[in-house]
Amino acid sequence: MLSLSPRTRRAGFAALAVAALAGLAVMATPDDPARQGRTLTRTSSAQITAGIGWTHRWTAGPDAVTDVAGNRWDADAAVVQGGAAPRPAAAGNAAPYRYARAGTPAFALPVPDAGTYAVVLSLAAPERGGAPEAEVTVALDDGTAQTVRLAATGAGRVRHAVVLVPVTGDVARFAVTGSAHLAGVSAVTVTMARTGTDPLRAELDEGFDGPAGTALLPGWRHETGGGGWGNGELQEYTDRPETGALTGDGRLAIAARSDDGRYTSARIRTAFEARYGRIESVLQVPSGRGLLPAFWMLGADVDRAGWPQAGEVDLMESLGVAEPGVVHGTVHGPDGSARGWERSFTARPAGGPDRGMHRYGLEWWPGVLQWSVDGVVQATVRQEDLGARQQWVFDRPRSCS
Repeated sequence: MLSLSPRTRRAGFAALAVAALAGLAVMATPDDPARQGRTLTRTSSAQITAGIGWTHRWTAGPDAVTDVAGNRWDADAAVVQGGAAPRPAAAGNAAPYRYARAGTPAFALPVPDAGTYAVVLSLAAPERGGAPEAEVTVALDDGTAQTVRLAATGAGRVRHAVVLVPVTGDVARFAVTGSAHLAGVSAVTVTMARTGTDPLRAELDEGFDGPAGTALLPGWRHETGGGGWGNGELQEYTDRPETGALTGDGRLAIAARSDDGRYTSARIRTAFEARYGRIESVLQVPSGRGLLPAFWMLGADVDRAGWPQAGEVDLMESLGVAEPGVVHGTVHGPDGSARGWERSFTARPAGGPDRGMHRYGLEWWPGVLQWSVDGVVQATVRQEDLGARQQWVFDRPRSCS
């Protein structure tokens, strides 16, 4: 998007004004996933499919606690083996994270039914001094393992790693077999993500293969016109090839052009709508003055619900020369005000977002959004972390722009 006015929040769809796109993949599952619950009770598969859902939480502390949002966290003593005894973490941490289980803990967490569960490991950083980039490896009961890399942070900060655990019975089993620059596991949250246990499949896998000059491929649609789009944007969006077309080498190039003071560019979005999954794209962005390229998702019901009621997840926004080398990831939702609530984060891709292709990704499961850049987790937003008036609206289908 091209805007020479100060950056403001949008009220409609956003622009995707990047220099080049080299592949966008949305991996999602069609099963109705679960929503947030608070007690460990048996739930039938029919109830889960209907969206009643199930979530449970454990803390490494010796006693159960209730957090500020009213969520109960049970002590993990009955579900974990191995690892050192819980020890105090940084004093400033919230109640569920005041202890951390170090070593090699193995978890056996009771769940209501077979299915795939999104497990959020809350990981304590060292208590003194800043923590460099970290990683944690989780070994699953089926013999596979997942390693999650985490961006650097300050002393005592709790970070979160999302892993998917398929369960064929009624116990989710996994072990934390390796970690670096982490004090230990502070807490575990387990949420029913989908009823099946089969591997994720690619619902949309776009490599932008086609003849140079092709304006758009099937599965995408242009949004055209001017009027500012809620951001005071100066350009008119067109569907002409000179503002957005395939390059012939597996990329889609989008250009912002000026012709005698008239600005034009392209604005596209997927016709495909996803509900949960892994979403990522490989992008290189321009760095010129007044540019604000973005890759993001809006609720599919935005035309009816409006913004911010439909919710917005920005996987990449760049302010170009105004913030060289920096990209933003932001989550927006409703809180009763016109602007809504937001959580905004920054990252610095190696070499800069305008100096090569970078991968921007999102793990999106019930109650959790986890943003990564080039495979390194930069931030996590969870439903349980919201304030009293802040609403979680990320349980409905959305499309990518």
